[in-house]
Amino acid sequence: MVEDTESALLATELAITTWHDPAPDSMLRIGVAPCSPFSVTRELMVGAAELARRHGVRMHTHLAETLDENDFCQASFGRTPVDYMADLGWLGPDVWFAHCVWPSAKDIATFAATGTSVAHCPTSNGRLGSGIAPVADMLAAGVQVGLGVDGAASNESGWLAEEPHQAVLFARLRGGPTALTARQALRLSTFGGAQVLGRAAELGSLEVGKLADIALWQLDGLSAADIADPVAALVFGSHHPLRLLLVNGAVVVEDDELRTADAAVLARRSGQAARRLAR
Repeated sequence: MVEDTESALLATELAITTWHDPAPDSMLRIGVAPCSPFSVTRELMVGAAELARRHGVRMHTHLAETLDENDFCQASFGRTPVDYMADLGWLGPDVWFAHCVWPSAKDIATFAATGTSVAHCPTSNGRLGSGIAPVADMLAAGVQVGLGVDGAASNESGWLAEEPHQAVLFARLRGGPTALTARQALRLSTFGGAQVLGRAAELGSLEVGKLADIALWQLDGLSAADIADPVAALVFGSHHPLRLLLVNGAVVVEDDELRTADAAVLARRSGQAARRLAR
């Protein structure tokens, strides 16, 4: 299961040269993403950064997700995870980190000064009990923050629409009732995500000239009809029907049903693959 450094870098470069599409309306972009700085070698991290910047693609890894990681980095490298990333050349406007549950005030200032972005994954953090990320502090410092779901191993639903709700609850548990508003949470899941991915000029807001990535939620049903503020209804309320989801103008979901594939077939294949892997 473990590749050697040269094989990993060569395979990544081949993926970039074969598949990466930098066009504004691209649906396929490749990022260079070692799993985490404490699970791979220093040589791979440095080589990955050099490779990404040579090809002009973005860089991503998990960082400061658990206290154990902080302790490991201090013991192994004499550094915090963020300081170690600075040593490796892994800070800058082409980098985003997932989680960042345990950054110090100094770390947050470093993110802001270098333009390094953060993908906040509140459901995953709660699922694993890894802590509550200081999202309000990061936003106040000027750090670009978006929302993510992480992977199926730590978030079975993978439902991005729930993350703004969780983000508000987590932020208020940490910082009180004014730590994060419904509108801030909605922005994290739209424009914030576009910023993190370096695509704010193309995505993330409803503006002339941007791609038509649009979700239309029904908010006049029993779950939201008596809530005066539609943004509060969307962020704090229960599941609302998704009447239309467009990706670059193309219909992907209509009346809460996937239109680009047969969901029953996908579920059957997924179950078969899971059982095969388990065997």
